[in-house]
Amino acid sequence: MANFKFMLFIEVSFILLSGISLSSIAADDDRKAYIIYMGSLPGGEYSPTSNHHSILQQVIKGSSVADTLIRSYTRSFNGFAAKLTEDEAKKLASMKEVVSVFPNRVLHPQTTRSWDFMGFNNTIGRNPTMESNVIISTLDYGIWPESPSFSDEGFGPAPKKWTGACNGGENFTCNK
Repeated sequence: MANFKFMLFIEVSFILLSGISLSSIAADDDRKAYIIYMGSLPGGEYSPTSNHHSILQQVIKGSSVADTLIRSYTRSFNGFAAKLTEDEAKKLASMKEVVSVFPNRVLHPQTTRSWDFMGFNNTIGRNPTMESNVIISTLDYGIWPESPSFSDEGFGPAPKKWTGACNGGENFTCNK
């Protein structure tokens, strides 16, 4: 009988401990990466990383700052990236030191015709070994419909699965 009680105690303990560890895993699944922007770096004696730790400590629950902080941005601007729940992100956004909080997004390339767009043609000597893992991009800081980057010259019709629409306007014509 004592052996049965002991085995029952062990099984119940195992079930409770498993539930606790599973709930902590579920809590991590609720966390997403956010970027917290705090404006420009203040002058004088200021430790951005220490400040970021302090601010995070005020809002996180159930995790350590070390587990949630992804990166502190300390050179170009004042901010950090962290794994947060939606509620924690809202609390951070309401703090006076914080300018904005937004989810981290993965962006994908928007063109596969870089060689054509850059004005290179097929007669240029190419070296595939040196070209691998190299990204060439162009940053366009404005929308100008007549820009070559918006040209549809050489493209066929839109794919059949595409369901978008072009709503032209005054002095604006839609591409294909």
